[in-house]
Amino acid sequence: MTRVETIKIEKSSAVTSLRKEQAHEQAKSPQERDQDLERALKDTFPASDPVSVTNPTTSGEPTKKAG
Repeated sequence: MTRVETIKIEKSSAVTSLRKEQAHEQAKSPQERDQDLERALKDTFPASDPVSVTNPTTSGEPTKKAG
């Protein structure tokens, strides 16, 4: 990746938002993380799907369709 490409990625609002969310999650204490997990378990019970405390994200440019 070139320096110009790196700068463009770093300035993306999506990347900025992701970095902010990651920093917020990392700043939580183990007790807060346990509380989040307990809340997620209660909110999804009964269910057959596994619990997800965070929303999954995919980074990168969308794939382009040929045609």
